[in-house]
Amino acid sequence: MSKFVKYILYILLVISAIFIVAFFINQDAVLDSFLYYTYTLIGIALLAVVVLPLINLFNNPKNLKKILTGVVAVVVLVGVSFLLSSGDPISSKPNMQASENVLRMTDTGLILTYILATLAFLSIVVGGVVNMFRNK
Repeated sequence: MSKFVKYILYILLVISAIFIVAFFINQDAVLDSFLYYTYTLIGIALLAVVVLPLINLFNNPKNLKKILTGVVAVVVLVGVSFLLSSGDPISSKPNMQASENVLRMTDTGLILTYILATLAFLSIVVGGVVNMFRNK
């Protein structure tokens, strides 16, 4: 990792720590700034996810197959999560007014999180077992 990237990461870590401390000291005063900082970080991450593979693709066109495989896998996971979501309102919050589309997208996000967490856990376990048998 280059020194420039390390310094950027340290700066972001310090800014995040300041926001977290300020949030716990006075939530009302810092909440909007904290959310805008979060939106900015998400935007930077999404931009990096889109731009960096395109730059890499022009440098090495053979990786197109890997990138397309990853995109198809993400689309399939989101599609399965969307099909499994129900869009039913939450019964514990009767005063919540949300449309069926909002509820369905929320369910999709939750199911996608469950699927990805399960896949991450299984990959950790399977990787450990495979390494255990390889090292014998």
